[in-house]
Amino acid sequence: MTSAPWDNVSTKTYILYSIGGAIALILLTFPLAGVAPLDEPKVYASDGVYYNLGVPVGISFIAFINLLIFIISSILFWGSRGLLKNLIIDSSALAFIFLNYLNYYVIWLVWHPQITILPFVFLIKYNNASAIQIDFGQLILIAYIYRMIKRWRRPRPLSGLESVKPVDESPQPGGVQ
Repeated sequence: MTSAPWDNVSTKTYILYSIGGAIALILLTFPLAGVAPLDEPKVYASDGVYYNLGVPVGISFIAFINLLIFIISSILFWGSRGLLKNLIIDSSALAFIFLNYLNYYVIWLVWHPQITILPFVFLIKYNNASAIQIDFGQLILIAYIYRMIKRWRRPRPLSGLESVKPVDESPQPGGVQ
């Protein structure tokens, strides 16, 4: 009985692979921050202060790209037993989670709004205006934790038994029955 490559890797090793894949995915998509579409000027002046919008918009753009990679790979590969397919799903999830919260941190550094993290939403207050935004980072984090718990609870074959083939004891054609 052969097991899939997905089963041959321990959960701790798999998590390290997915972290490494997330770092690689961030490094691959990071150059795309420069081509992020800006509707307003790159440098915005308000009350005598100049804000550079390129950095927050660029990080938001590459976070969106990683979210799209997660959604598309989840639709195509969820439930797959292949190691690479599952690494694409989980690495893009970790990359999006990191970039999502990095984006909110950069927004806080640039504008200094009051940001309150609530379950599944952000409450942002700036200049007497309030906004509620859905926190997709928490939703993707829940999906990632669910996948890791599901993987961790999956029964594994005992060591040494995967190389032993069971003997076929069924009656053979032409043999004594």
